[in-house]
This record gives sequence, C-alpha cells and structure tokens, in this order.
Amino acid sequence: MSDDRKDLTKNKFLGNKIEILQFSDGYRGNMDSVLVAASVAAESGQKVLELGCGNGVALCCLLYRVSGLEVYGIEFDKRVAELCRRNISLNNFTAKIFNSDIASSISELRSLSFDHIFMNPPYFKKNVVKKAPIPSSNQAKVETVPLSEWFSVARKRCKPKGKITIIQRVERLPEIIECLGSHFGQITVQPISSFKDTSPKTIIVQATKTSSAAFTLLAPKTVHKRDSVSGKVVYEEELNKILRSGYPLLLN
Repeated sequence: MSDDRKDLTKNKFLGNKIEILQFSDGYRGNMDSVLVAASVAAESGQKVLELGCGNGVALCCLLYRVSGLEVYGIEFDKRVAELCRRNISLNNFTAKIFNSDIASSISELRSLSFDHIFMNPPYFKKNVVKKAPIPSSNQAKVETVPLSEWFSVARKRCKPKGKITIIQRVERLPEIIECLGSHFGQITVQPISSFKDTSPKTIIVQATKTSSAAFTLLAPKTVHKRDSVSGKVVYEEELNKILRSGYPLLLN
C-alpha cells in the first residue's frame, strides 16, 4: 500500500510523535482513540488485545507509551485492517492484526488470554441515526454486532484479574453495567466533559475480571477551557499532556 495514494491522508498524533495514514473517506481516528489507549494501564511484558482496532491510532498510542507489550488487534474491514498493519510498521511498532468480525472465532487467539482488552465500539444502535454515505463510516459509528457480544468476546479472552476498558456514550452506561454482569468487578467510570460547565457525553469504563472490589464513579475530566488571556479554547492541562505528550489517563 503506497503512502502517496490520493485516498489517504497522513496525520500526526501525540504532538507529532506518531504518524497515521488514514483514508480520506470513512472513519478516522480521533480524540476518543487517544483517550481509550491512555486509559489502558498495561505494563511491559503483558498481552493486550484491541477489539475493533480500526486504522491503529489507539494501538500506536499505547505502543508509544508502553514498550515491551505483546499486542493484538481485530478489525472487520479488510482495507482498514491492512492500513492498521501499515501504520504499526510505519511507527516501528509490532502487533498482530486479524481481519475478522470480533464475534468470529480466530484460531490463533483461542489459546491466548490477555491482561488488557480495550475497545472503542460503535456508539449507536441500528436505526438510531441516519446512515452515512460511506459504508466504513457506518461500521464505525453504528453497531452491526451488539454491545453484549463485544463484552462476551472480552470476557472469554480476558484472564482472571485482567482488565477491560471501553469508551462509549454516557447514555449506554446501564447497558455496559448489564454486560459486565457478575464476571467483572472493580468497575470504574470516568465521565468526560467538553467544558467544565457542560454535561459529560462520553465515559470510559474499566473493570477487572473476577474482582469483587467496589464500584467507583469518578469526577468528570474536562477536555477544554478558555485561555484567561486570549480567550481561545485550549486543552485543559491534564488532557493536553495526554493528547500531546502521550501521558496516561489515570482512572483514580
């Protein structure tokens, strides 16, 4: 796949620390990709799986922050999976990317269990929003596989005391809690607000398999503020470190 194709753009993340090739049409990596990767508290030597890895923005952000990981990703769209592999290589990282529906059985993964599984699944259920003109954009925004199936796959592949991390719209929190069921505990919910005086629209939820620890609802983290001198909209200091320098998003 040539880097100079007219249907590709080259974009930089983490303050120009990683480069990502993206299709000019369809889904493109964004702030959510960076935030969910920043929330994965992986350590060197651990195994990590991303369900629905797209073009690899989140995987590359995680691999930049934590070295020595054994990383896998699953992506349904063939051309996007190929682009994800290209982006992993472009940034001198290593990961195994499977082109498959997340609900399909992948023989190479059957014997593996993971310390961390994370995901940024489609935000909307079928028939909730109008279809986008680009099919790949629909796949990224409107679910074809129910959220319960994402969690079923995560539960099977997550090792005891392993963690799953998801970013989703806040109104789907009850569904997420239901999907976690009795298999996961130590559930932590981190709301994300655009500004201090706006209601959160996004949440990051992290849970630990076979844990009985208590549920925690954290105070919202704010993405933007207005600069006191210029009045321009800028990132809050903590979010700026995460988005520009690759800092972790600590869920505590």
